[in-house]
Amino acid sequence: GIKIESYTRQKEGKFFSKLSAEYTKKPWGTANLEVNNKTEVSISLKNSSLYKGLKNKLTGKLKDKKGKKIREVVLDSTFAGASFATNAKMTYGLDSETIKGEFSATAGEENLTVGGSYPLTVSTKTFDIVKGKGQDSALPFDNLSLGVELKLSDITCSLLTKPKSELEVGFVGDVASKTKLGGKFYVPGEGDKDKVSMIQLGVNHKLDSDTTLYGVFESTGSVKGTFAKKFADPKLTASFTFGMDLTKGPDLVKPMGISIALGDA
Repeated sequence: GIKIESYTRQKEGKFFSKLSAEYTKKPWGTANLEVNNKTEVSISLKNSSLYKGLKNKLTGKLKDKKGKKIREVVLDSTFAGASFATNAKMTYGLDSETIKGEFSATAGEENLTVGGSYPLTVSTKTFDIVKGKGQDSALPFDNLSLGVELKLSDITCSLLTKPKSELEVGFVGDVASKTKLGGKFYVPGEGDKDKVSMIQLGVNHKLDSDTTLYGVFESTGSVKGTFAKKFADPKLTASFTFGMDLTKGPDLVKPMGISIALGDA
């Protein structure tokens, strides 16, 4: 099938617009083309039929970073077994001459799952492992991220630790037949001046089988809401997102976005 999606957002007086087209052909997989008004382009191919439990996605990207074009090729592979899963994501930067990889694994039985991930950067010039900024070793132990997830009858709890003591504790659960409530407590890593500690609460409520309301509140004063509606003829999903910053008053402020998805791939 074919699926076409458009998204438009206004933030701080700047418009961002994106258009994507997706085509699925069984058993070969899915092809996707995405462009935006920053002249960024992404082309990807997804396949899950090569081997049972194996999913691959190959993506070519042309990105814009502060007016400079960056070319990347990304390979994302996941293999899932009965009680475990592994993932390897490798990004080859044609302009930076590096390969950035992140490798992760999870294992669990019934209601408990544990996992970890580790990043790695290799120079394509020397094929040496690149040290991180301010690190003495190319393979420091504190680059390891660890997580645990516990599923109970009506609630799922998670704990995630990242490098530099970055921490996330979260939960999500059913509070009614059509309503889900989730929350997260976040502590930024040491020396990360761009992020702050915060509490985040989110609610997802289905008005009916085709209409959903979703809202997020952050202790920083940010409030975001989304209204999404599915239509049968033609097959179309439309959503409207708005945001408010309560520290600046109750007025409707940016970001504001509209998304339209046509078709069913």
